Amino acid sequence: MVLVIVVGWLLTDLLAPLDLSWKERRTKELALMEDLVPQLRKLAQGCEISGLATYE
Repeated sequence: MVLVIVVGWLLTDLLAPLDLSWKERRTKELALMEDLVPQLRKLAQGCEISGLATYE
């Protein structure tokens, strides 16, 4: 069994070079996760993805 964990602070670090306000960063994070969620679910092949519910 494989457990995949989505950690929000990693997204914050990823977007840090863009020097966005917290509201802009949150908008970008949600847009990114909207695109990533289907791909992550596909890659997980039915395994649990901890932390993903935050973005659904």
